[in-house]
Amino acid sequence: MGSRILDFPTASSHVPSVLLDTSVLIYYLEGIEPYNLLAKEIFQDVVDENIRGFLSVISITEFVAKPLITEHAIDVEDFKQFLGSLPIQVLELNYETAERAGKLRSQYPSVPTPDALIVATALENDCDVFVTNDKRLKKLEVYGVTIIVLKDFIQSH
Repeated sequence: MGSRILDFPTASSHVPSVLLDTSVLIYYLEGIEPYNLLAKEIFQDVVDENIRGFLSVISITEFVAKPLITEHAIDVEDFKQFLGSLPIQVLELNYETAERAGKLRSQYPSVPTPDALIVATALENDCDVFVTNDKRLKKLEVYGVTIIVLKDFIQSH
């Protein structure tokens, strides 16, 4: 893809597991600049199997609600087809994930419940990286997942 902006941390011979925040989907599908280029790079890495892509079921909820609320042109069926065309796994919530999200919220009350659930999903599924654009979530990196904030890459390039 030419010059790369994002390089995902990886151990040797290990394909990184990357959980994508809802914002990455929105930037890609709605062509929102300046983040669209980064989102394209991430999805190309998923297709090329340079990373294993994951989404939380919470991101599905967030993404589907937005076009219905705003009457935006992105169709929910088109979204389903898009996800089905990619080797991305949607991770479900379970008791352990919900409990972990509760613990995150108890330590960081300013983190909204949906974000705590998404980060807990990354942690419970041993994802190496969580890609977001919410700088507030960077503090959750102490739990063992690398958190990439897209704004940081835009500002440095």
